[in-house]
Order: sequence, then C-alpha cells, then structure tokens
Amino acid sequence: MVASIDIQIVTISHFHRPFIERNVPLFLDGIRKVSGNVLVIDNANDGTAAWADGRDPRLSVICNEAPRGFAANTNQAIARRQSRYVALVNPDVVPEPGLFRGLVEFMDQNPGVAVAGPLLRNPDGSIQVSARAFSTPLVVLIRGLRLDRFLGWTPAVRDYLRPPLSRDRACDVDWVTGAVMIVRRAAIDAVGPMDERYFLYSEDQDWCCRFWRAGWRVAYVPTVSATHVHLRDGIRKPSSAAARHQFVSAIRMFHKFGWRLSRAAP
Repeated sequence: MVASIDIQIVTISHFHRPFIERNVPLFLDGIRKVSGNVLVIDNANDGTAAWADGRDPRLSVICNEAPRGFAANTNQAIARRQSRYVALVNPDVVPEPGLFRGLVEFMDQNPGVAVAGPLLRNPDGSIQVSARAFSTPLVVLIRGLRLDRFLGWTPAVRDYLRPPLSRDRACDVDWVTGAVMIVRRAAIDAVGPMDERYFLYSEDQDWCCRFWRAGWRVAYVPTVSATHVHLRDGIRKPSSAAARHQFVSAIRMFHKFGWRLSRAAP
C-alpha cells in the first residue's frame, strides 16, 4: 500500500482507558493541519475499543486477543503502511499546540533523520529528560537499584541523563524515548521494525542505535513539546514486573550490541 497521509499516531492502551479518553481527542485536534489519523491499540480489553468505536473517522482501533509487548504492538501499526511518518505517543502524553505539525515539518526539512523526539515536560512544568546518551551497564545497575538518588552526580549517570542539549534548536542525540517519537517510513523500510524480542523497555534505544548504524540520524527537537505524566513502574517500583522487564531488556540489548553502544557499527 502506498502511504497516502503524512502521519499516523499510534498509542497503546494497557489499562490506560482514562488517559485514552482524555488525550486521544487532543491527538485528533493536533492533526487538523496535517493529513493524519490515530490508531489506538487496546492491549488489555479494558473498554478502550468500545469507547473509540465510531467516534471519529480518523480514529481506528486494534483490539488484541491477548496482551502483546510494546514493540509487537508498534509493529502492528507499522505493517499498515498508511503514512509517510509513524508517531509513537504514550497515552499519558498531552500534546502542546503544533506538536505533530512541527514534527512533520522538521522531518520534511531533514531527510537524513530517521527518528525525532520533542521536548517533554513533567506535569509541574519542569523539563523531563527525553533525549539521552546510550546506556551503559553501570548506568543500568545504578538506576535499576535506585542508587541514582545518591550517585546521580557520577559522570556515568550525569552523561546519560543530562547530555548537552540546546533549548532553542534541534540537535542530534544518541536516542529519544519512545514516549513520543516520530519515525520516517523510508528509514523503517531500510532498517526494519522494532525488535519484538523486547517485551517492554529498551526497544526504543535499540531502534535508534540501529538507525544510527545504518547511516540515519536521530534528533531532538525542543521547539515543539508535550507534557508526559511518565508512568514508569520500572523506575518507581524496583521490585515490580516492569522493573524486571527493564533489567532483562537491558541485558538483551547489551548482548546484542556489546557492552558499549555507539552510533557507529563496530
């Protein structure tokens, strides 16, 4: 199928129906000045599909018979091949005016960029770290054990969480979080979809690393923004299933790329 629209926004609901009901209408408002649609994937049969049915002709739903991982769900949308760009947006994201139009315009003006992510803010207005240096085993260990509260000053954690970023112009970065990212269809065709061996976490970092190594770029675009509630049990609850997924995914990523990720293939 030939891509016929600019952007397809993909959001995944896993017991996130309240966020879907609040934010999907904002996603739809945000694509009034670009050609696009919104795809909601109901990953938990929590009533999201029923809520979305017939609500807007630009809104469609996939209802999974059984829960799938983030990468597998994303790849369902990619396989539809409906748009020049795919935007992954978490259901707990509130887009600021001009977010989606700004990302499409940036990608159109920068054909060498495979992935771009906006500036993200916390609900209190502070800036959320959404563009980072590649992980290291030490960073995963420190953050996984919540030791960053005491060791956040170390060079390893500081460089990972606080890479030098411009506040007024786009710049290249190692990777951007999958909470909000726009991805070029042509780059996906060249590199492939997300790696479904990751059930949760690290799939966004893995993808960005693969794009870099294939000759594409990854960019941070602070001139457009969104607010992200940041529901990350893997960080907030170290003993949770999400935290275990985070650790296993990190180990899988290091096994795949080596203990030191880089933009260039070894």
